[in-house]
Amino acid sequence: MANDTKTYALTAEPREITGKASQKVRRQGLIPGVVYGHNVQSQSVQVPRKEFEQVYLRVGRTSLVDLSIGEGSSPRKVFIHEVQRSAVHHDLIHVDFVVVNLLEEMTVNVPIVLVGEAPAAEKGEGLLLHQTEYLVIKALPMNIPPMIEADISGLDEVGKAIHVSDLTLPENITVMTPGEDMVARINEMRMVEEVEEAEAGETAEAPEAGEEGEGEGAGDTEEES
Repeated sequence: MANDTKTYALTAEPREITGKASQKVRRQGLIPGVVYGHNVQSQSVQVPRKEFEQVYLRVGRTSLVDLSIGEGSSPRKVFIHEVQRSAVHHDLIHVDFVVVNLLEEMTVNVPIVLVGEAPAAEKGEGLLLHQTEYLVIKALPMNIPPMIEADISGLDEVGKAIHVSDLTLPENITVMTPGEDMVARINEMRMVEEVEEAEAGETAEAPEAGEEGEGEGAGDTEEES
């Protein structure tokens, strides 16, 4: 599968407001962030929310972005390494950009996307399970594919499966995930029903809310860097 060679660009500005005061930056339609990595000093930045969301929607975390810090500056090749969101509203609150060395291999997780239709699932003979959702690979930054496709059109009966070793992969990457790991499989409906019943039983035996500890997500996460 050929890599997506389209170039995406973002322009950031240096950021002087840090810590909990970064909420002021967000109210201006900007996302606080930090840039670090190969041959650069860590630097606090801010990027326009709308422009960032448009780029992130297309590139995710496995495609390179040309990041300029200030108008007219030379762009740097970066990955969007981590995106933080608020616990309650799921709003973007912080982003990490990692500057990469284009001559040095990286180990990354690449999403596996199921393509096509599984005949056995379409006929209601079984249920399609997506077992392994990410493939761990090692490659030069320019060779990292945005995704790995798994064709499920051959899953035409219960018990059939696709393993990592069955995937069609680019020649310029090294796969770290074991070849015997299962990517997708057609399971019997009865097996699925048994799992669901077991999970329902565990839920019924769970302690009532408030009996043990405090729930997660009591409030929005505050970025402090």
